[in-house]
Amino acid sequence: MVKSIDCVHVHIMILYTIYKGNMNDREKMHMKIGFNEATALECKGQSLMADLEMCEKYGFDYIEIRFDCLKEYLKEHTLEELAEWFGSHRLKPWAYNTLLYFNQRDEAGKQEVDEEVEFILKVSKAIGLKMLITVPTCGVKDKTVSEIREEAVERLRYLSHKVGKDMRISLEFCGAPDCSINQFGTAYDIVKEVDRDNVGITLDTFHFHEMCSRLEDLKAADGKKIFAYHLNDCEDLPLGSCGDDKRLWPGEGVVDHEGIAEALKEIGFDGVCTIEEFRPEYYAMSHEENIKKAAQVTKDFVNHYFG
Repeated sequence: MVKSIDCVHVHIMILYTIYKGNMNDREKMHMKIGFNEATALECKGQSLMADLEMCEKYGFDYIEIRFDCLKEYLKEHTLEELAEWFGSHRLKPWAYNTLLYFNQRDEAGKQEVDEEVEFILKVSKAIGLKMLITVPTCGVKDKTVSEIREEAVERLRYLSHKVGKDMRISLEFCGAPDCSINQFGTAYDIVKEVDRDNVGITLDTFHFHEMCSRLEDLKAADGKKIFAYHLNDCEDLPLGSCGDDKRLWPGEGVVDHEGIAEALKEIGFDGVCTIEEFRPEYYAMSHEENIKKAAQVTKDFVNHYFG
């Protein structure tokens, strides 16, 4: 009996230590932190529910729900069950990631986008999700920058109307040479021309670095139009040559985090900092260790640059 009581006592003390550690970290931070499910996507035992439980345990405020994780979850569960989970926990949904390839689509492709948006709106209504992130099409050939921009503005205005004023759309430019919108400045010009309150931009630090986006463009932006902030780093390889597998934990690569963070503060950004990784070595970690590490590096980053 004594041993049993001692074991219970030790277990309670361990949980209390984790709780106090999370609380101490949260007391230091002002900016909220989020977890994008890509970070642990291929870890053994990963699932939406496993991500939710670990994100709650290690102190994330928000989660960006991946489309594939959600659809896998719904094979055996319902949106009502997911809503109940969020209703009884501190962790909340931040964004749907991702509405793929919104621009430069044929008629069948546009229909696919419409069907996906209908699904996202259903999810939004059920769990209180208020933002979707969308990425541009890659591999577009024989289109000028002006033509791409004009069509993207048209498509985003259409989607803005379709989702309604209560859902935000965040355009994420992708730092790859063949992506139709691959720099912050180009993406921001499109968002400005769209001129809708519910359309903004996602700043991913890996993408910002990879295609040489300019700090001057970020400093000239309206901080309220930065809807999402994705945190990661990048190996020291030739610019434009890196795939997502070359992402690193923040602070371990060559991204100019200080410059980006200072620019965000200067323009009044007041959003969520969400870690997003795709690195095979991180997938080799246990699921819990991956999310524990992600939480710690994100907290350390926010405390250092925004605390």
